[in-house]
Amino acid sequence: MSTVVEDPGIPLVGRNGGFQMYTEVDGLSQCQPPTGKRPGKYENVGYRLAKRKELFQRRKVICDFSLGFALVGIVLMVIETELCIAGVYTKEDTPSLLIKTCITISTVTLLGFVVWYHALDIKLFMCDNSLDDWRLAMSSGRICRIALELVVYAVHPIPGNYDIPWTTFDANTEPKSETVPIDVIISIPMFLRLNLVCRVIMLHSKLFTDASSQSLGALNRIHFNFKFIFKSMMTLYPEYILLVLMTSAFLVASWLLRACEVYHDDVHRNFLNSMWLIAITFLSVGYGDIVPHSYCGRTVAVLTGIFGAGCTALVVAVLARKLELSRAEKYVHNFVIDVELDKRYKVAAANIVKAGWFVYKNKKLGRCHTMRKNQRKLLKAIHSIREVKQEQRRLVDSGVTLVEMFKSQNTLNTGLQRVETFHENLEGRITYMEQRLASIDNKLDGLFSYFSQQRS
Repeated sequence: MSTVVEDPGIPLVGRNGGFQMYTEVDGLSQCQPPTGKRPGKYENVGYRLAKRKELFQRRKVICDFSLGFALVGIVLMVIETELCIAGVYTKEDTPSLLIKTCITISTVTLLGFVVWYHALDIKLFMCDNSLDDWRLAMSSGRICRIALELVVYAVHPIPGNYDIPWTTFDANTEPKSETVPIDVIISIPMFLRLNLVCRVIMLHSKLFTDASSQSLGALNRIHFNFKFIFKSMMTLYPEYILLVLMTSAFLVASWLLRACEVYHDDVHRNFLNSMWLIAITFLSVGYGDIVPHSYCGRTVAVLTGIFGAGCTALVVAVLARKLELSRAEKYVHNFVIDVELDKRYKVAAANIVKAGWFVYKNKKLGRCHTMRKNQRKLLKAIHSIREVKQEQRRLVDSGVTLVEMFKSQNTLNTGLQRVETFHENLEGRITYMEQRLASIDNKLDGLFSYFSQQRS
């Protein structure tokens, strides 16, 4: 039995205008024509728009649920690990088994929602490209990406107690073996599930959901992916994005370092010590008072240093852009500086005239000492006026930016168009005058011939 999907996107193409309605029959999507209409007659862009809008909305909801179950699994994993580190219970106790069972259930549910998401993504691809067979949408690259995503999201601590040997290094860098639970290795990849945050941000972005922006992007060959959305957000809200990114990365890296190093010594049992090591590594300071002792901790420290260098570059770029004068501020600044330089130029010119007059006067009176003193003032005034001229040239050069060049080019193009229009009009008038003169000449020739015949 078919059920009509009541979705706000269906009226976008019009139910009362003769369009068919998008329905679901036994899990298969199809387009049902209106009553009394032949099937296939009304299959047009309107149906695909309605179907695409509904699939897009469902995919967004499924992605939200996927992120929710991913966060639930991460939170339960952190709780179970912290309780085991604190000695509340061991890996063989019932609370640990219950929490890990809940993590497994959330992981299986997450994998189901991820498969559902990609199924809707394939349907969207088929709708956009008017395909009938889903196998045409399954390329080797898409299959590899889906398989890799499922494998990464499937990694989680399983119920039970399983130990592995762990190589660590003491203060003398001598390796020694430690026995740690395998959950340490399995729990770290669970933070890769935070990749779903990027997908949710992309699907909820106005640039991605707005039809006008999608059309404009298609015309300009711009693909609306998370890279483009991230650039747009960094342009609009760089401070908030960097703050959230650096804070979340700092907390996650601190916990990962603590989880890797807690079984080696008691220094990293204090979460503040791990935060201190991540902070000095993130800022590329590296005091060396606290160091990682395992390959896992060293890997986290290296990744933290790389991420810190990237964030530092972003912070410098954002600060440079924020400290840069706007167009209006630059105009005001240049105007004030130009007025000040003009005043200095007038003062220097007046000093030149004044010193030159005193030099001439003292030379006539024979006052050599006073004449030399005024000559020094004259040279100083000449040097000052040259400096002012150089500063005025630099101000003019700095004031000419790409915006001014673009405005000058537009003004020049407008002037050229006006000249061309005037030239065309002038050519038309000259042509008209030539035609009139030719007609007058023909009439005069006719009159001359007529009078010649009358005389003869």
